[in-house]
Amino acid sequence: MPLRDTSSQLSLPEAFFAERGRFLLSWQAGPVLGSIEGGSTLCVRAPDAQESTVGAQPSVRIELDGDGVLFAEAREAFASVHLDDTAVVVVETDLSGRSEQWQAVLPLAEHPPWTLQDVIEGKDEAGEHCLVLTVADADGAVAFHQIGDGKQVRAHRSDVQGQLVYWDLRHDAAVIKEDQGPWDPTLHLERPGSGMGGMVAAPVTARWADGWDRQGAVIMMDADSEDQLAIWDLSTSTLTRVAGVTGHIDDARILRDGSGRLLIVSTVEGSDILCLRSADGSKNTPLPPDSTGRTRIRTAGPRGIGMYGFSTLGGSTWTWLDHSGTLHRARGDLPHHRGQATSAHIRYGRTPALCYLPEQPPVAAVISLHGGPESVERDELRWDGLYRDLLDAGVAVIGLNYAGSTGYGTEHTRRAWKNWRPAFQEDLEAGVTAARKQGVPPESIALLGGSFGGALALLGCVLRPDLAGAVASAPLVDIRLHAEHARATDPSYGSWFDTRFELSDAATQAQRIFSPEYLSTTAPGQRVVLIHGDEDEVTDWRHSKRAVDEAHRRGLPWTLITESGTGHVPADMTGTLARFLNVRSALREVLAVPGTGKS
Repeated sequence: MPLRDTSSQLSLPEAFFAERGRFLLSWQAGPVLGSIEGGSTLCVRAPDAQESTVGAQPSVRIELDGDGVLFAEAREAFASVHLDDTAVVVVETDLSGRSEQWQAVLPLAEHPPWTLQDVIEGKDEAGEHCLVLTVADADGAVAFHQIGDGKQVRAHRSDVQGQLVYWDLRHDAAVIKEDQGPWDPTLHLERPGSGMGGMVAAPVTARWADGWDRQGAVIMMDADSEDQLAIWDLSTSTLTRVAGVTGHIDDARILRDGSGRLLIVSTVEGSDILCLRSADGSKNTPLPPDSTGRTRIRTAGPRGIGMYGFSTLGGSTWTWLDHSGTLHRARGDLPHHRGQATSAHIRYGRTPALCYLPEQPPVAAVISLHGGPESVERDELRWDGLYRDLLDAGVAVIGLNYAGSTGYGTEHTRRAWKNWRPAFQEDLEAGVTAARKQGVPPESIALLGGSFGGALALLGCVLRPDLAGAVASAPLVDIRLHAEHARATDPSYGSWFDTRFELSDAATQAQRIFSPEYLSTTAPGQRVVLIHGDEDEVTDWRHSKRAVDEAHRRGLPWTLITESGTGHVPADMTGTLARFLNVRSALREVLAVPGTGKS
């Protein structure tokens, strides 16, 4: 069921930006969605013609002007927290717009004042809902304070510096997530009621997915295997691995009905699948897909679990899993692609890829390279819908999951480590061969990459001088300087980079391939366009400028498009559309294909 106010007047990149920023709050015969307007006003909209928590009104406006704001899923209400030294004022507003206000007083800080850093929803000793504030004093000392309407404040100090992700004093359990830079975080189980910080059990190296009724769902990475899902019993500190889950585990939620069932999202061959795990772990039931693509869990509340799905050809969908195990779906603002283009997951030798083909035999091809490198090419409306424009212009798209990618086993990920040139050459040749089979010669193939994928796009032109050229968006051009900067920010990045790249002074010239000097040795006939924001907080615009200057010194036709005031990923709709248009225009220039843009 569509909503009244759609984004039909927006371009596809703009509509996608707007829709993916919405909050899925509940489900009443369709999705109840929230979007921020004017910086601090949340507009809650329900589907047309329904009796719902928002009554007959098409929308409700909620002011979110606190020092911290939380959507309390268990109560389907927003809590705005205002902190003035030790005085706390909480305004809770439900989805109908009804508000109530209550107050609490924190104990004095040793070095006042308190500053609010975070707020989560929890359960107190009686099993009633509460808020837990993370506050820091003037010296940076952090404490957690449990507060509730008319309740005594309970304070807890942890031995660990990290983010509080779970709090339930019925089972005397709190979980602190300690950031480990590029590595999986460390999860610490503590007993606030006993005053025990960091003393309960050995920490767990895993990604926190969800917590409910003394259980935690965590995603663990073993040294020599893919991610595994485990249930962490927070009362007994025991871990139980969840068997029978197919694919690369992306996310999970526990149903809030006391059944112990678990919704699991995993990626198989470039597309996400859903399964429902039984309470005793004896059965994992696949749930019927709406289409291929990406699924992101947006909420887990008393009514069920809500998700947002999107794909290149299938558009977008809102999905709800209720407590009976039934899926409910509503179309999003992004329509199906108009035409007969196709997509398929194909393995070209050892190289897995997602291949998109236009209706007619392709006139050109783009080999697309994701960033990371430890990420994965998914069918997820990549590049804000750019693939649709390419398909409309008769251009095939081959998204390579090159060696170094995740989701295909640790052997595939590690095959590229300190071996990037030969490993990527094998993957690139696989992509070129696949394009040839569709009737596209090398001179009609362009490489497209973002971040680390941008560096690979430039490398691909060096390795294959017969290709048309490359478009590199926010590329990681100088791996040594990038690693040095990351290491200075967080020392844990040092071992991460040292494991994957040859960065030592003893490295041979052949091993120093991710540098402006090497990547700018493309062929004279290749068109190369770099697109980079001058406020990129991840990769350095100056490195791209140096590479382009070096290419110009060699007389090569390189272009640098500088996006003023833009970071690694555009932060607003205007910047998103600008990058989309810049990348699309650059690809058309490289391939000399006009394009129709009718998607």
